[in-house]
Amino acid sequence: MSPLIRALPILVAVLAITAQPAEAQAREGQARWSVSTSLTFPIVRIYQVYLSYRIDDRNEVSIGPAFQNYRHDSFTANAYTLIVGYRRYVTDRLSLEAELYPAYNRLYSHVTESYHPGWELWAEAKVGYTVDFADDRLFLHPAPGIGFGIFQSNPPPEFFDEMESPVFVPQLLFGVRF
Repeated sequence: MSPLIRALPILVAVLAITAQPAEAQAREGQARWSVSTSLTFPIVRIYQVYLSYRIDDRNEVSIGPAFQNYRHDSFTANAYTLIVGYRRYVTDRLSLEAELYPAYNRLYSHVTESYHPGWELWAEAKVGYTVDFADDRLFLHPAPGIGFGIFQSNPPPEFFDEMESPVFVPQLLFGVRF
């Protein structure tokens, strides 16, 4: 993987922290806590829930569990994952985001017909846009981005031949504020 791709989450984080936001008054009356889930990731057998906290009108952090059960020709993932994310609003709706996915993954190899348990770290850099409805209690948050693996311990045979990195991430979240 090129050094530029590895530096992408750091670049997004620096841009997000230093970006000067436009007027953010639209979020002043919104609840600080929200729960959301991906509408697109279950298509590839990744299930996740985010619990987010809006620190102020520009900064939001999130954490949540995920289970990844995606399948390739030579392996199937069984990853228990913790998502840790940061979102920086550059306008009242447009945001830059960075997420880390540390996971314990019991990869099942279809080649060796055995499990290859190990640790992994995945990262995603995204650009998001929030659309509010139902008096700002519900929201849709499309956040396409680039995802890539940082490390994988104990990979099964053919893992690196099949696992694409970087990859386009078509994220669409649906959430509720409370």
